[in-house]
Amino acid sequence: MDEIKVRDLSEESAEDLCRICVPVTRRDDPAFVIGIELKRRWAADMLQRWGVCAKLAYVGPVAVGLIQYEPVPEERAVYIHCIYVPEQEYWRKGIATRLLSTLVEEMKRPKVWFDNKPARALVIKTFPGEKPGQYPACSFFIKMGFKQVGEDPNFLYAPLEQGFIYRPIERKAVEYMPQAEDRGRTVIIYGPSFCPFAYAFLKKGEQAIQEIAPGLSVRWIDRSEEPEEVSKRGCFEGFVVNTRPIKSFVLDKESFQREVEKALSSH
Repeated sequence: MDEIKVRDLSEESAEDLCRICVPVTRRDDPAFVIGIELKRRWAADMLQRWGVCAKLAYVGPVAVGLIQYEPVPEERAVYIHCIYVPEQEYWRKGIATRLLSTLVEEMKRPKVWFDNKPARALVIKTFPGEKPGQYPACSFFIKMGFKQVGEDPNFLYAPLEQGFIYRPIERKAVEYMPQAEDRGRTVIIYGPSFCPFAYAFLKKGEQAIQEIAPGLSVRWIDRSEEPEEVSKRGCFEGFVVNTRPIKSFVLDKESFQREVEKALSSH
């Protein structure tokens, strides 16, 4: 295998970032076409705000892995959104280790986001989603020295400052603010995302809702195009059915549909 090279995201490499996670066979799927476009918007916004938001690993000219992240100035920490090496032929080649190690070394240096101080920690909330045979993200980060935050085994941090213990700032949960116009319908609120699968999950949820309520009208609201509509709903994102937010994960179809049915039966 050729040498692994890790590069910061740039405008020139943004297309590699947006497409790497989506299998070639699914890139013409309408849901993924939109998902890739939403990721383009996310990447452009992050580059404008922070100057950087991801690193890509290359083997020759091919992008084979990524790590995506965002500074949190009030915590002097860097939140990792995800780390991913999609193709099996590149697993267990040290690519994820190189990506994370490069980020660690960079964040030990002073950053303008942190008043020219280095980051105190890297933070991540991992989630299941690995392919069969792929190393779980949670296990990988623990192996790389990350520690658990509180009681959540998927909430992890790596201190970059000696003796530092990460304690997250308490933030008020985003709650949906009911709107009369949302009664008797499905509302799907979304926007630019670091994950091109996010939109595909929303389409899967729409299909699951239509299976049990085929006549229910559906309204899609893109926060980047209708920010006032999102704002008046409390900046909530996700599924709302009959003015009830749906909290179940769409891939847990049974729980998702059960919650939808409960929302539809409410007054």
